[in-house]
Amino acid sequence: MTAEDDALAGELALGLLEGDERAQALRRTLSDPDFARAVEWWRVRFADLLVEYRPVAAPAGLIDDIGVPTAPKTRGGLRLVVSSALAAAAAAVLVMVLRPAETVLPPPIDRATTVTLLAALQPSDGTGTPISAVVDGGAGQVRVVATGIAPAGKAAQLWVIRDGVPRSLGLLSGSGTTRLALPPTERAALQPGLVLAISIEPPGGSPKATPTGPVVASGPLTAI
Repeated sequence: MTAEDDALAGELALGLLEGDERAQALRRTLSDPDFARAVEWWRVRFADLLVEYRPVAAPAGLIDDIGVPTAPKTRGGLRLVVSSALAAAAAAVLVMVLRPAETVLPPPIDRATTVTLLAALQPSDGTGTPISAVVDGGAGQVRVVATGIAPAGKAAQLWVIRDGVPRSLGLLSGSGTTRLALPPTERAALQPGLVLAISIEPPGGSPKATPTGPVVASGPLTAI
């Protein structure tokens, strides 16, 4: 990993990459374990910036409304807010010194299985609406709200990237909401900072333990 690779990992973690550059970086997280670990390291580092903020419980019914399409004007306003937040975070990062090459990732956070996690999976091509994924630790399932991800004759497969290695969580339905039961090992291991990704695979899913098709969307998990 060079200094440029490390900076690229930080930019991906911040959400600053777009278009082909973002797509290439996302594909690299699935093929280059060192790069994937660097991206996770930066996401954890940025998450530390939020420790001074007091957690606030989500309003009743918010979880069920996540992923429901809104009016274009509302989405545009949201993008403006998110872009402003990312720009502010990027400005803070500019005054930080890149971590030493020998720095290792912090140990996984020990969290209760009842924690609810949310991921907004951004399309790899930089267009379209983010795909919402909600992990319900108490129920032991992940809920993905998306329609028409995979083209005809293909399947959309959900992955979690942990320690730089993609692990399958299951296939997504062609339309509507998909609810996937989490394997016991994944249920205990899922935590904020890990990345969810969706790849396009043959019917029935990837013939290998890793994705074989293009990654069309990805995003980090955040506790809510």
